[in-house]
Amino acid sequence: MDGPIFGACALLSALTSALCLYVTLRRRHRPDYRLARSARTVASLSACIGSLLAIPIVADAVDRMTGCNELATLSSDLAAVVFCAGLQVMVVDWRHPRERINASVTKRVAALGAVVVLLIWEFQRIDRAHFDLSPVDGRDRQVTVYLLTYLAFSTVAALEVGTVSAFLARRTWLRGHASAVGLGICAAGAAFGLAYAVSRGGYLVAVHTGHTWPAYVESGISPVLAGLCIGGVTIGLSLATVSADADRRTSGRRS
Repeated sequence: MDGPIFGACALLSALTSALCLYVTLRRRHRPDYRLARSARTVASLSACIGSLLAIPIVADAVDRMTGCNELATLSSDLAAVVFCAGLQVMVVDWRHPRERINASVTKRVAALGAVVVLLIWEFQRIDRAHFDLSPVDGRDRQVTVYLLTYLAFSTVAALEVGTVSAFLARRTWLRGHASAVGLGICAAGAAFGLAYAVSRGGYLVAVHTGHTWPAYVESGISPVLAGLCIGGVTIGLSLATVSADADRRTSGRRS
């Protein structure tokens, strides 16, 4: 099930990356939301890379070629962290006044750097010959620490992106802008991302308390939630981008 889900996510995010890159280059001389456009492109590219590495066949090939067990999973998780941080920077540029953007972006980039360093350090401490980076192996202390670091950052990012996207969707809807639909879908995608983090974190807690549900349930739920998150965010951003262009052209003709 993971293969088709993440394969579709890789395709969607690749198409979104191409659209974002096109818009970024076309509007490179415009100062408004320049940072948001660049961050959106980085987030889409990261989602594409992370999704590709989450496909089991690709992950196995990467691990075999590098001779490092679970390297593909680490790389996919790092790409997901960059994806989350890119979305955070994007909504910061959308939401905050110009004078506060630099400080807000610096905080999020610093948090990203800290999480990346922690994940790599924790990865090195895991006995990967006997444990995978999965909540199913959460009884291992190092696996638990790794997953909690990853899931905590994902939760914070999903909350921020989802809240801001929902607020902007409501505001643009009241103003009659078509981009509200895309922002709403993006907010829904962030909500699925939050559900993904809560689901995996809940299973990790259940492992330590001895009250776990079947592993196949966790293995079935998490990819679906992750796919809905990536799909919702990428589709939502694409629709918001196209709709914003349409709104801008309509406004230009009316004026």
